[in-house]
Amino acid sequence: MSKIDIINCYNESKECTSFGCFKAFNERVAAFENYDKDSEIICFVHCNGCSQDSIDQVLDRANRMKTKGVDTIHLATCIKLKCSFYNQFIDSLNKEFNIIGYTYDI
Repeated sequence: MSKIDIINCYNESKECTSFGCFKAFNERVAAFENYDKDSEIICFVHCNGCSQDSIDQVLDRANRMKTKGVDTIHLATCIKLKCSFYNQFIDSLNKEFNIIGYTYDI
């Protein structure tokens, strides 16, 4: 059983319903196809926008999520498609978590 967090894009979250991420998880498709039925999303947070300290802010949140049992972090598809920090997020978070670089297929 995995305890999952999804991090989405702050800027996109102003318009996004997160429907695609949750639909993919609930149907166990795309990035969620290998999870068992007992796996759960326990956190869903956004980054703090495109600021220079975005990496540090995401790492701080991730460390707090770890205390809640999160072992896997999905970067939402919006981050994969639009974020200039995408690779830095993966490199930084990969030290403590299983990182999946998207949530659903476009």
